[in-house]
Amino acid sequence: MTKRTWLDDELGVGASLRQGAVLLRRGFRRRWIMLLAAGLLALLLIAAVTFAKRDYAPRFVLRVVEANRDPSSMPRLKGELGEYVRQAVFTSGPLFELMRRHDLYPKLMRQNSRAALDSFREDITVEIYQNYFIEDRVPGALPRSARLAVSYHCKDREVALAVTRDLGELIVQRELASWREQALDAATTADLTRETAQHVLQQRNEEVLAMQSQLRQAAAPDPQLQVELVGLLGSLGSLERRAEAAERSSDKLDLGAALERHGAGLHFEVVDDATLPSGEEQRQMRLLLACSSFALGVPLLAMAIGAFDPQRGKA
Repeated sequence: MTKRTWLDDELGVGASLRQGAVLLRRGFRRRWIMLLAAGLLALLLIAAVTFAKRDYAPRFVLRVVEANRDPSSMPRLKGELGEYVRQAVFTSGPLFELMRRHDLYPKLMRQNSRAALDSFREDITVEIYQNYFIEDRVPGALPRSARLAVSYHCKDREVALAVTRDLGELIVQRELASWREQALDAATTADLTRETAQHVLQQRNEEVLAMQSQLRQAAAPDPQLQVELVGLLGSLGSLERRAEAAERSSDKLDLGAALERHGAGLHFEVVDDATLPSGEEQRQMRLLLACSSFALGVPLLAMAIGAFDPQRGKA
């Protein structure tokens, strides 16, 4: 014999639906009480949303796009862009400047500025997605891009918005400056390499000319000098190719540095400027919340009222 469990005593789906329908009918008999309760529920929800302390976190979204030119003429953007922004862009100096500008954490700043800076960093969120810079770009491929979102969490709506936008602007300014500096450093290094290669080639040509002159002036042929001359002449080809390659690389990187200086290199597009809902939009959202809570609350409250109907036990 199978032992009965508490599930065996529960109502089936059909019986539960019939019981719910009975409760709804009883509740709708007291429609004024039901409508009053639903209205109070909607008002309570609106009041809770209106007067609740909020933590604003607007999102400032940037699309980072590299220039459509030879990748070897451009600096390399860090693949781990999010960590790079946190460690290399959001350094102490510019963050302290933002804290002073917006008067953030004033009490903690007076007591312990380092702790205030740590609190500021904890309230900043950096998110990277659709990041194609983690892949190497081959010549002929389309320019890579990434999306970067930054948010500052604060209970003051205006402060959260202003600081978030300043953080976004800081990322753009610091990254463009770094990108241009890298391009200039690469061009300077290439120029030095070109000058060195040309100097070595010039010296070798002078050595060849001097040895040829020495052989012409000698009273008798000198086999050792002739062998050395052949060796020097044989090295000229490789030195010329090295100098030509260094010159091409220098020209390419000089052009890249010039383009970066004039803003034709890496660029940032603002996808979302962290705009928060306006006062009118917030009122519309509260009205929508009131209507939806009222509509959803009516059947639930009708069933609750029907369950406590003093007439429910009478047939």
